[in-house]
Amino acid sequence: MAACKSGSVELLFVFDTAVILSFVLIAVIVATAYLSKYVHRRKVWYGQMAQWMIYCISYMLLFGFQRGPKPPEGLCIFQASLIYASPPACAVGSACFMIDFYMSLNPLHRRSTPRMPKLDFLLITLPWITLVGAALQVVLFAVVGRRLDAVRRTTGFFLCNISDPEPTIVSVVLVLVALVVWFYYEVQSGIIMYQNRLEFARLNYRTSRGFISLYIRSAVFTIGILIGTALSIYSLRHSKGPSGMGDLSVALPFSTSLIRGPQRKTKGSVVPIFVALVFGTQKVSSIHKFSSSFL
Repeated sequence: MAACKSGSVELLFVFDTAVILSFVLIAVIVATAYLSKYVHRRKVWYGQMAQWMIYCISYMLLFGFQRGPKPPEGLCIFQASLIYASPPACAVGSACFMIDFYMSLNPLHRRSTPRMPKLDFLLITLPWITLVGAALQVVLFAVVGRRLDAVRRTTGFFLCNISDPEPTIVSVVLVLVALVVWFYYEVQSGIIMYQNRLEFARLNYRTSRGFISLYIRSAVFTIGILIGTALSIYSLRHSKGPSGMGDLSVALPFSTSLIRGPQRKTKGSVVPIFVALVFGTQKVSSIHKFSSSFL
C-alpha cells in the first residue's frame, strides 16, 4: 500500500487529535459519574457512553500504521468491522436511552403500565447485540465471502475501509431504523411533557428544571446527530473515491461528550462547546424524583 501523501500529515494530526480528545472527554465523563457519590446514572446511560467510547477506539486501532507500509490484514479487518458496527450500535444505544427516558414518564401516561425488568435488560443489551452482529457481518463479508481484497487502508482518512457498498448499506439501514425509533419516542416524550405541563408547575424548581433540560439536551443531541448523518451521507455520495463510514463521522463522539457530559468553562470556536456550556450536567436522578412524586 502506498504511503500517504506528505500534504496530508496535517489532516492526519487533526484526525488523530479529534479522536483522542473525544475518547478522553467521554472517558472522563463516565469516570466522574461512576466515582461521584452525588451523581446518579442509569445503566442505559452507561451503555450509551460505552458505545461511543468503542466508536472512538475503532478509529484509534490503526495508530502507528496510518502511514508507510500497509497494516496487518487481521488488524485492518478488525478495525473495518468496528467502524461499520459502531455507528449502528451508537444509534441503537441512543434510541434505547430515549426509550428509557420515555418509560420514566410512565406516571404521566394515560395508560400507565408497570415497568418490566425484561425491558430494562433489553435496553441495556440491544446496543451490544447490534455491535456484535454488525461487526460479524463485515467479517463474514470479507472472510467467508472471499473479499479480503476489498478491505484496504484509505489515503484520505487514515483507516481501514471496505470498498464494496454492501457493509455500508447494512450500517446505514440500521442507523436509520434506530433514528426513526429514537425520534418517535422523543416526540412522544415531548407531547406527554407538554400535555402535563401543569404537573411540572407543582414540582420544585430544581427538579422540574433538571427534567426539562434533560429533554432539551436530548433534542439538541438529536439535531446534531441528524446533521452529522446527513453530512456523512452527502460525503459518501460526492466523494471521488471509496471512503466508507469514516467520513466526517469522527466528529460525532466529540459532540456526544460535550452535550452529554458535565459543564466545563472551556473556551473555543467549536459549536458543540457552546452547547456544553449552555446545557451543563445531566441530572438523571431528577427523573426518578419526578416519577416518585406521582406514585
